[in-house]
Amino acid sequence: MPRVMHHFFVCTNRRPDGHPLPSCAARGGTAVFEAFTMELARRGFPSGLKVTATGCLTPCQQGPTVVVYPVGVWYAGVSAEDVREIVDTHLGGGIVTRLLLPEEVQVS
Repeated sequence: MPRVMHHFFVCTNRRPDGHPLPSCAARGGTAVFEAFTMELARRGFPSGLKVTATGCLTPCQQGPTVVVYPVGVWYAGVSAEDVREIVDTHLGGGIVTRLLLPEEVQVS
């Protein structure tokens, strides 16, 4: 099995109406996940790139949230329009600094 070089985990958690915390799905997380899926399809589903929809990743107020492993990069406020840049940048060995989750936000 080929090694996964970049695994994009996208929060698509949806909370019920009236919940005190926001949810990534309500802020566009589902569209972000779909954009990742379409971007990987556009590239022919290259070996070593994976995307997975997840439940809550914790920093709800910062969503939609994307985590990239194995490097452990956390992104916040991601939109569908950011996806191609994220994939291109990670394939080039970099990170998209403008989308990084602020260091003061706790994720554990």
